[in-house]
Amino acid sequence: MHIAPPPPADYGFYSGYVNKAPNTDLLTALHENLAELNKLVSSFSDEDLLYRYETGKWNLKEVLVHLIDAERNYCYRIMRISRNDQAQLPMFDIHAFVMNSHATERDLNSIMDEMQIIRAATIAQFAGMHPSMLDRTGPAREVIISVRALGFAIVGHVMHHMDIIKHKYLTGRVK
Repeated sequence: MHIAPPPPADYGFYSGYVNKAPNTDLLTALHENLAELNKLVSSFSDEDLLYRYETGKWNLKEVLVHLIDAERNYCYRIMRISRNDQAQLPMFDIHAFVMNSHATERDLNSIMDEMQIIRAATIAQFAGMHPSMLDRTGPAREVIISVRALGFAIVGHVMHHMDIIKHKYLTGRVK
C-alpha cells in the first residue's frame, strides 16, 4: 500500500514535523528514517551519550528514549483516531517521562532494540490499515489531525531531533 503525504489542512500544529518528513510513501519514510537514526547513533561515543549541551537539557540517551515514548504516544492516538474515536486524549509531560525513564542507566543497545521494535510495530500498524482509515481525523492536542498526518509527524519528529543532535550535541565532538 502506498501512503502519500497529507494535504496541509490535515495537520495544523504538527506542520513543523510533517514538513520535515520526505515527500514519499509513509512506509518507505518510516524505514529510511530508522536507518538514518541507526547510522547517526552508531557514531555516538560513550562520552557523547551522556553529554548535555546546556544545563537542564537531555543527554543523548534521554533524547532516544523520548523518541520511543513519543512514537508510542503517536501510535496510540493513531489507533484511536483510525477507529473513529473522537475522545480528546490528555497530553503527557514529555519532560517528566524522560526524567522518570532512567534512560541514562540503560545500555544503548537496549534503547535501540526497543526503538527497532516500536518502529516495526508502527510500520505494521500502518501496513495493516484499510485505506479509508488513513484520512480519518480526530483531536490531538489543540488541533484536529488525520491518521496519515500523524504518521508523517512521527518521521518528522525523529528528523527534528536528529537535526538538534547534529547541531547542538555532536558539532565538534564526533569526528
